[in-house]
Amino acid sequence: GSGVLLMISTPGSKLAFGAGFIGIGAANATVEVMTRHLAGELGPAGVRVVCLRPDAIPETLERGSHAREVFGGVAKRNGASAEDMLAGARDRTLLKRFPRLDEIASAAAFAASDGAGAMTGAIMNLTCGTLVD
Repeated sequence: GSGVLLMISTPGSKLAFGAGFIGIGAANATVEVMTRHLAGELGPAGVRVVCLRPDAIPETLERGSHAREVFGGVAKRNGASAEDMLAGARDRTLLKRFPRLDEIASAAAFAASDGAGAMTGAIMNLTCGTLVD
């Protein structure tokens, strides 16, 4: 009769980035739709559903994330490295940076806390302004 289900997506759920991103875009849009529908299904049982939508997290590249493979192929086709591609994308955010892991963790902790008890079916925009809702 209680609990919180946290989902995760990316700005690709709403933005078209060009060739090479259709699969991840469709998958992330599906996660966000599922967030809303699961909230409707599980809400009567007291379970909340919240989706975190961070943008790229460059610090994960050094920690073995699959992001290097995901971004690396697209970057290579465009004659750049994953780091170069991410730097260009970073400069297009409103805050001129990407979210940090500790910021995403803090948002997740808040979403799962009683302080966010009125939040369900929501997408938390953690993109530093890549996408403005």
